[in-house]
Amino acid sequence: MLVSAIQALPRKVSTSTEVGIHPKHVVQIVELAFMGIIAAWEEFLERTLVRYVAGARTDRGYSPTHKHGRANILQHGYKILSRDVNYDPKKHYLKVSDPKWVTTIASFYFRSHPYVSLESKAGLLKKANSIRNRIAHDSEKCKSDFRKAAVFFLEPPGGVLKQGSGPGALLQEKVQRHFSEQTIHVGRTHFQAYVELYETLAKKIVP
Repeated sequence: MLVSAIQALPRKVSTSTEVGIHPKHVVQIVELAFMGIIAAWEEFLERTLVRYVAGARTDRGYSPTHKHGRANILQHGYKILSRDVNYDPKKHYLKVSDPKWVTTIASFYFRSHPYVSLESKAGLLKKANSIRNRIAHDSEKCKSDFRKAAVFFLEPPGGVLKQGSGPGALLQEKVQRHFSEQTIHVGRTHFQAYVELYETLAKKIVP
């Protein structure tokens, strides 16, 4: 993994040092990698939802049981999920960044479905969006949402974060709470914990 390889490199804080990478560049790489992971996750959710609505099956033969019939083609699937007959995936997007929307829409179209696995992890998934949004945007809302997420994970004394506690720094901090005991025990960082979380959920959604 790119992030693991980068973090294994020696740090370089002076131009006189020949070998190494500056800590701020490590932070930037971690942040960009996290944005890429979130983008891939949301693409995965969108594509699986649309394909399941169109009657697709996994390699092992799994397909959710439909309540109201299947879409004829993928484009029809997008129109069904968006509830917009003029939906164009090149111009619009489904609300897959919202885990509640995903589970609600899946429950409407399927009698049973694997997206229910998102419900118990909705809080962590929303916090991931707050971290991603802060990397991408500098608005006051994004800053506020990120601070809440950072305090949620780090629980600093008095709820006051250390100076420089940005998304990259948080992602490199070791998990202390809110993830599994195993994740905490083995010393995973928040970045690694999220990678494992998305992988676990993906295997449940496409069994």
